[in-house]
Amino acid sequence: MNIMNTRNIFESSPSPPQNILVVMNPIANNKNSEKMFKKFCEPILHLAGYSVEILRTNHIGHAKAYIEEIKDLPDIIVVAGGDGTKSEVVTGLLRRRGNLCPVAFLPLGRSRQSGYFNLGTNQELEYIKTLSNALMPVLKGQCKYENVIQYDVLNNDDSDESTNKLKPIFGMNGFSWGLLKDIDSSKEKYWYLGPLKHHISAFLRSFYSQLDWNLETDFIYTPPCSGCSNCCVEKDKLPTKGFLLSKLVSPIKGDPLKNQIKNDKCATKVHGTITSNQINISLNQNEYNFAELESRFIHSLEPGWSFIKNIPNITKKSIQPNLVVKSRTIQLYPTDNIPNIFYSIDGEEYEPRAIKISVIPNAIKVFS
Repeated sequence: MNIMNTRNIFESSPSPPQNILVVMNPIANNKNSEKMFKKFCEPILHLAGYSVEILRTNHIGHAKAYIEEIKDLPDIIVVAGGDGTKSEVVTGLLRRRGNLCPVAFLPLGRSRQSGYFNLGTNQELEYIKTLSNALMPVLKGQCKYENVIQYDVLNNDDSDESTNKLKPIFGMNGFSWGLLKDIDSSKEKYWYLGPLKHHISAFLRSFYSQLDWNLETDFIYTPPCSGCSNCCVEKDKLPTKGFLLSKLVSPIKGDPLKNQIKNDKCATKVHGTITSNQINISLNQNEYNFAELESRFIHSLEPGWSFIKNIPNITKKSIQPNLVVKSRTIQLYPTDNIPNIFYSIDGEEYEPRAIKISVIPNAIKVFS
């Protein structure tokens, strides 16, 4: 990006929102995120005429609580951190009522930037360009609605009214639970082995008991739906309490006809039980151009030599699932005798409990 092009953007853009809140995780990426933001991103925002306020998070849940409870939202929120910071900001926003401000995400977390500080000049330059390009939609005012995933803790029954009193969590990247997630989380213990750390983490896990590998889970899912009277709720008919429902918006923004469409299959519940090594749930746009959950169950892994031979595929995350389920919602009910492996929601760990995972279409405005 040359100086002339940047100047043209600043001069030709309509009057931009003046207030930007930067939610900064100062310890992200080995404490380098703040340094990178101040050196390469903050000057661009100041040159564009924005008033920049920085919130430095100092504990888990700080960003979530701050965004949820702040009296007046800024014009724009910029997330300068990793996936965990992004999930906290999205959760804080969607727990509010009323209009929400748009969000921009900067690739300053470890997953986006791993290895940057160990690479040469060309890679450093490419990363700086990536950071600058991530701010261009903010300067141009280019944003769109994005789908999110909602996670609700449930009581241990299959009733729709069994939602726990705990507030929901929202995320954009997905859900992971099981052996492969645990191996991936443990690899940082072996950071001193460099590129072999993931291989060593997997190799050491190959000697664990079979009981520590299997997750027995009941599940209930509803089929994908593009929007109907069952899964779309008009905001002006919502109760004053129960903000969860206020976030259920139509996949086509502002289309009230979706609330009149009848789709009996949408409310169909499919029950099942599975024993698996790994469960991954992601949010996808299907061939019919609406959002759905894709749950991938892997139950082909066993301790021993066959697992060791599979380590290259494990580190490449190319193990093929044995079962794929596409849905609008899915509920998981882990049994009591599961191994001590935590859920991972957008990279943050949570105690395994009965949980409902749902698609929330067009829930948040993102610069892109």
